[in-house]
Amino acid sequence: MNISEEIQLWNQVVIRVLDIRVRRLGRGDEIRNYVTPASTFMFVANGRAELWVNDEVWLSERFHLIHIGKGQRITVQSTDFLDIYMILYNASLPASALREFHMIMQTDNPFMKSWAVSPSEPLVMLERLETMLSDWQQIDNGQIDKEKDMKDVHELRRLKAKGEFIRFVHAALQERMELAHAPTLAEQVVRYIARNYRGMISMEQLAHQMNYTPQYVSRKFKEQMGCSPLDYTIRLRIDLARNLLCDTEATLQEIAAYVGYPDTVYFNRMFKKQTGITPGEYRRQYQFVGSKDTMNWTDLSIVAPHPAMYHLNGNDIHYQLMLDGGNDMAMSKKNMLAMTLLCLTMVTSACGTSSEGAKGNSGAAKSDQVNAEAPANIEMRTIKTSLGDVEVPAHPQRVAASAFLGTVLALDVQPVASDFLLMESPYLEGMLDGVTNVGDSLEALVDLKPDLIITNINKEETVDKYSLIAPTVAMPYNSFESIQEEMRYFGDLLDKKDVAEQWITDFESRTSKLHDEVQAVLDEGETVSIMQEYDGKVFLFGPKSGRGGRIMYEILGANPPATIPEHMLAESFYEFSLELLPEYTGDYLVLTTESTLEELQADPIWGNLPAIRDGKVFLWTESQSWFRDPIAVEGQIDNLANWILEAAKTK
Repeated sequence: MNISEEIQLWNQVVIRVLDIRVRRLGRGDEIRNYVTPASTFMFVANGRAELWVNDEVWLSERFHLIHIGKGQRITVQSTDFLDIYMILYNASLPASALREFHMIMQTDNPFMKSWAVSPSEPLVMLERLETMLSDWQQIDNGQIDKEKDMKDVHELRRLKAKGEFIRFVHAALQERMELAHAPTLAEQVVRYIARNYRGMISMEQLAHQMNYTPQYVSRKFKEQMGCSPLDYTIRLRIDLARNLLCDTEATLQEIAAYVGYPDTVYFNRMFKKQTGITPGEYRRQYQFVGSKDTMNWTDLSIVAPHPAMYHLNGNDIHYQLMLDGGNDMAMSKKNMLAMTLLCLTMVTSACGTSSEGAKGNSGAAKSDQVNAEAPANIEMRTIKTSLGDVEVPAHPQRVAASAFLGTVLALDVQPVASDFLLMESPYLEGMLDGVTNVGDSLEALVDLKPDLIITNINKEETVDKYSLIAPTVAMPYNSFESIQEEMRYFGDLLDKKDVAEQWITDFESRTSKLHDEVQAVLDEGETVSIMQEYDGKVFLFGPKSGRGGRIMYEILGANPPATIPEHMLAESFYEFSLELLPEYTGDYLVLTTESTLEELQADPIWGNLPAIRDGKVFLWTESQSWFRDPIAVEGQIDNLANWILEAAKTK
């Protein structure tokens, strides 16, 4: 997701501030594996520290701002005195928001992502944080003179805190737009070590990865971290070993091998050198105690004296509570290890498949290994996707259509899986027998054993995850210039070329007549606009979109008003100001809305538009207009064509 889309989502969501707190760390203090119970902004001030979010790391000097998604693990290791400010918040889309926004939140939720900047104006941000913190502490303390006024004053202060938070977010996003940069050399080294610590790591390897000399990498790393990369690797391994000793029943041999020390004797020696005691003594002292204690962040109101017993009321940040009353890192670690073992089991269960598969496309090799029950001699071929060439089955039998569901069904292929947003289409009623709603659940997909996955998510990290299950084809919805091109692509992919060509022939025969009829009634220069309104907002749609855009512009040949900039029509949707409504509304209007014509005609803005005033408007709901797959288009086109033919008679 690019920053402009993220800002657009910030303008759509409903925000609730859940908590604001500050914590001071001393030299050498740390916060280990704290799990964020909500989306979080963390501002680190006045010191140097390593800031870990899961397996990503940022190195902070003086001031650093990090955004962290809900449920992420934070570790902060300080070398100086450090102030850590935290703002926990919830962002949710209203049910009435565009389905495009809901799809973005489902597939690429920016409020669950981690990113960081070193702000150019840190003192301005610090001042805002102090103001927010002061207001929030007054809310928590409830110091109000008159008890009867307590509720009103309490809510007013919450409103003020929310307003300050929005200003803080604006400043944070402004910094992010201006200061986006690649990780520093030290951050790159730390991230490489975090990914590869279980194997042999040498300065030559690191230097080769970073494209610098070993001496330069070592010197620059030591300047910022105070130790060499190899010393850092040892510390990372021993820290993980400490966690595993506390949180699991794994043997010393298993732990030693897991953290990169096949020689248990050498592991024992390195562990004692780092901690002062042997691994066995460490386990006896800290097993099932230290891991929970390190989670306590008692200066935060979200953490009560008992480990992670959240006591805020009326919010959703308590989802992690365990039956034993603790936010147990051991449990989350076991879940993480279980998922890892699941993936490893899937990969290793098919080692008997053709060795040639491992030499081709990496995504295809992974998917061949996962599908243990697939025939070893399955025929494969190469197809182009938005992320490059992918090896896919020549004759797929079990297709997971996480995108393009209607297109797959139009090709007489019954998929085994899809997404609920697509399955809600009224045009697919009675056609979804045997199709399972899997959403974004990898576990549900694994159970269905697909041999091909289709997605619109154009992100390598997501496709890599899907490819562990089956060959995955990623194609964004705007990839195709026409509905015919879309059908031919998927007809080729699904071994249904003949079906695709027959559908195209029938479709063109049917729509050619409608195209000519519509062109005959439209006077020269008459235009059609495609829009949606909700909650005081208005959106514009072009020829690659639903809401009738594909039908009116691509198939029936209508033209948009010349006043609409081309870049707005090139987007899937584009929000614009109501002030521009008269300028962007054509002679005819296709409008997605929950309002009636009478309500629109009575509106002081909409009612002044000639298309609304004269009844040259086609009204439908989002559930009718959002879908633009071949089956939906077949169900929509007659209604839209007949409407414009009738509306033209009133001229």
